[in-house]
Amino acid sequence: MILEKIELKAEEVLKGTGVKGIPTPIEDLAYKLSIKISKAPSTDFSGLLIRKDGHALIGINSSEAPVRQRFSIAHELGHFFLHPQQDAFVDFRKEAKKGEIRSPRERQADMFAAALLMPRQSLLKDFKRIAKEGMGEDTIEMLAKQYDVSEEAMRYRLINLSSVTS
Repeated sequence: MILEKIELKAEEVLKGTGVKGIPTPIEDLAYKLSIKISKAPSTDFSGLLIRKDGHALIGINSSEAPVRQRFSIAHELGHFFLHPQQDAFVDFRKEAKKGEIRSPRERQADMFAAALLMPRQSLLKDFKRIAKEGMGEDTIEMLAKQYDVSEEAMRYRLINLSSVTS
């Protein structure tokens, strides 16, 4: 799937569930979709999705930072919507080696997560407002706090939306 299709799917999910607000109440979204979330500490995984008999469970590593947990929930929702043919996904914690390329499915789930947590229209509106007021060194940090995501996630999202250059 291309980025535009993923963007549209995320917008459709937000609209269809009636979930609004910034930061996106991601756990409320999962609840409205009847997807259970279970949190437990792990040294092995960040998140996982298991589907069986029409039910779904997202497992989240509770020892990771809250912004990481939010992104992991959104990422697993990405797998839920974008990859319905597979019943289980596990996102292991191993650090990606420099230059290592993630699988297309993992990149797609990341794009979906970013679109859910940082909806395009809201983010572009906020970015334009800040740009008018004058951007500073803390722009990324401010937006990341507002959307309750990591600065790294915000930076990538803005780059992907072509609002800033790397």
